[in-house]
Amino acid sequence: MRKTMIDSKYIIKDLDVSNQKELFETIGQALMEDKIVKDGFIEALLKREKEYPTGLPVNPGVAIPHTDGTLVNEDRLVFATLKNPVTFAEMGGSDENIIDIHIVILMAIKDGKKHLETLRQLIDSIKKEEFIKGLFNSKNSDEMETIIKKFL
Repeated sequence: MRKTMIDSKYIIKDLDVSNQKELFETIGQALMEDKIVKDGFIEALLKREKEYPTGLPVNPGVAIPHTDGTLVNEDRLVFATLKNPVTFAEMGGSDENIIDIHIVILMAIKDGKKHLETLRQLIDSIKKEEFIKGLFNSKNSDEMETIIKKFL
């Protein structure tokens, strides 16, 4: 995974949002201000999440929201732990399968092939308990960054 996709500015400890929409708006707005994504990115995230949920049933819960690469100018991964969990539907599950998400790894990647490779790498890392627990228990974004660089 190219290190340029990981920027300490987008490693956020205890992001304080109350729902999925606010989460996507907060992160999406920052990405738009830095011209990393285009107008429509936030709406596309919300729409895609409704159709293809990204919540993973691990402990603590993780979501990997992403959308069409045509709305991305520059590849970036956003890592955030949430101050309070936000509900997501389970990836590949039914609408009733709701997960409390504590960690979000938002993907903004242009190229489809690279998108799939990155998603595969992230899921492999998420399967390692030390990665998720490390992010969840980190005291600040610097500790999070150290863990991210160790596993990715």
